[in-house]
Amino acid sequence: MTEDTPAVDDTGAEGEEDGPVLPPIPDALLAPLLDSAGEALRRLPPVEVPPAARRLRSFDRRGLSTPAARHQLRTLLEENEAVLVATVAVFKARPEVAELTGAWDLAMAAGGDAPVALVREAAADGRLPLLASVLIAGLPDSFEFGLGLVVAMAATAEGEREAAARSREATAGQRAAEEAARRAESARAGSEAEVARLETALREERQARRDRDQEAAGSDARRTGLETALAEAQGQVAAAERQAATAAQRAADAEGRAADAERRAAESERRAADAERRAAESERRAAESERAVSTPVADPDALQGLAHAAEELATRLRRLADGSPQPQRPGHSAPPAPSKPPRRSSPRRRAPVRLPPGMQKDDPAAIEAMIRTPGLAVIVDGYNVSMLAWPSALVAEQRERLCDALAEFQLRFRCEVTVVFDGAEVPGVRPMRRRGLRIVFSAAGQEADEVVVGEVMFRPDDVPVIVVSSDREVRAGAESEGATVLTADELLALMRR
Repeated sequence: MTEDTPAVDDTGAEGEEDGPVLPPIPDALLAPLLDSAGEALRRLPPVEVPPAARRLRSFDRRGLSTPAARHQLRTLLEENEAVLVATVAVFKARPEVAELTGAWDLAMAAGGDAPVALVREAAADGRLPLLASVLIAGLPDSFEFGLGLVVAMAATAEGEREAAARSREATAGQRAAEEAARRAESARAGSEAEVARLETALREERQARRDRDQEAAGSDARRTGLETALAEAQGQVAAAERQAATAAQRAADAEGRAADAERRAAESERRAADAERRAAESERRAAESERAVSTPVADPDALQGLAHAAEELATRLRRLADGSPQPQRPGHSAPPAPSKPPRRSSPRRRAPVRLPPGMQKDDPAAIEAMIRTPGLAVIVDGYNVSMLAWPSALVAEQRERLCDALAEFQLRFRCEVTVVFDGAEVPGVRPMRRRGLRIVFSAAGQEADEVVVGEVMFRPDDVPVIVVSSDREVRAGAESEGATVLTADELLALMRR
């Protein structure tokens, strides 16, 4: 039931000559049936649940909606008869399924354009996935014809959405161009106004210069008198400056004498304080001597310990007053800094990736040898790699280039390759297919980081896995699941060799 897998009849045989040939059905069109598969797993007795699907029994609806869980549910429906029967029973119990099944039977009985009209009506009210699931689960008359109509209608709707998105992009580009033209016109008008203003200012300046020249021609006598007055004023200024310098020197001498007086006064105050402190110390020692006469002598070791503790306390108080960090006391350790909650205490046991003896993991030859590990699954964090390889390209162009490169990579190394991108339901993102490459988009509101780690979780432990990402959270999550991690730089270097 995958998009690249041929149709399977009721007995599981593939591609019989007389069997119907169904079109590839996207996962989105089978969402109601896959939801019923998750419910059927919870209802089945534990002994009837395949070992590969037991982990899915504990998943809620959100967990079952991830691409990895959808892929595993679809595989179970194709390969396990008990799960398929239970899923069909749960699905057919829904009232809307019986209603839509009856509507299909009536449309087929009516003939003509009635089936096409029913498919159009289902597309208009968003029931195309339910109709596709009804046709797959019930296999009514001409179900293959109905599935073809459903897939074609879904493709048409997707094309219309892409056309609408391109139209919106073209409209936005036109508006941006019109805004740029408006700004250019405004700038041109402003430049013309500035040129006119400068020309007017230039004419006024030339007229003022002519006026000044005429005035200067008749002011030679006044200039001579002004120069004489200026020389006299300069002489007076020089005399005043000499007097000011003398006064400043006298003021500096007075300030020096005042500073000396202040220093002597401060020294006198310090000596008086020292004398008072020594007097207080003498009085304290006299009091201690009087007490020592009337009380037994204390233990010298205890007194020494008290003195050491008092000295240490005084040192710590001085450090606190200065704002400097306190030293660590011998025998005491600093309280541990808060840290993030630990991840898995030990990585999950998974089949290892082959690394030849004597080679380092960061050696390009060693990386190529690891990629050639038999049965290897490679999971690529799409945008993390594409934005490093082509940072100046548009996001859509990055996706196309990376998928082309990974398709050649898969053909070269013959390993399983899965690439994960953000935004499965983002408008304008069209489905992508490359031979030998599995392309996964995260659901709306879900980060691709979770999908990458989920892809590792759902691989059996006997499958060696390499995750390609330079994101720290993705790398930590993948390593906790037993995967080997390569950076985006290492993968790009290998693909370019």
